[in-house]
Amino acid sequence: MKIKGPGESPLLLLNVIKVLGKYRIPYAIVGAFAASFYGLVRASLDADAVISLEGNEKRLPQILSDLKKGSLKVVCRQGDVHDPIRCVIHIKDRYQNRVDLLIGIRGMEQNAFKRVIKASFMNTSIKIIGAEDFIAMKIFAGSAKDMQDAVGVLNVCAKNIDMPLLKQLTLQYGKKELAKLKRILSKQKKE
Repeated sequence: MKIKGPGESPLLLLNVIKVLGKYRIPYAIVGAFAASFYGLVRASLDADAVISLEGNEKRLPQILSDLKKGSLKVVCRQGDVHDPIRCVIHIKDRYQNRVDLLIGIRGMEQNAFKRVIKASFMNTSIKIIGAEDFIAMKIFAGSAKDMQDAVGVLNVCAKNIDMPLLKQLTLQYGKKELAKLKRILSKQKKE
């Protein structure tokens, strides 16, 4: 996809997805892009995806090298022992469009990549994280913006949410996160 200027991070993401496809790396789009897919429009300057390197860890240097071939600035940051994300790959183009690839989110199960929703964007097939995984992940992230995303997607998609699955996925992130979800659900019932 030809990028012509700033504000085109989703197009940069499509280029990154092509590289991931070359290596058959499972991915799921998250963040503002996924929130928009679920009907919660929110502006963002970057595009985010979570990827799985399970069984492909040795290919990471090749993937990073291929990304750099596109005149992209690629920085791989390893999390420490206490970081909930094992690694983040920051990718920027010359227009400052940015994609963040998240690797190894503590509590996220591998089956999330099987629950992705396939969609089309700019005539390209893409994979969006499932709503239940998105909400659970946002509750785990816990910032005010993340919580707004979780509540917003819950409000928009309430009829289509698999509540037992959502509770199970949220619990995998921790009991504290499950308690947050229960408070959100209780508040929704009152409204």
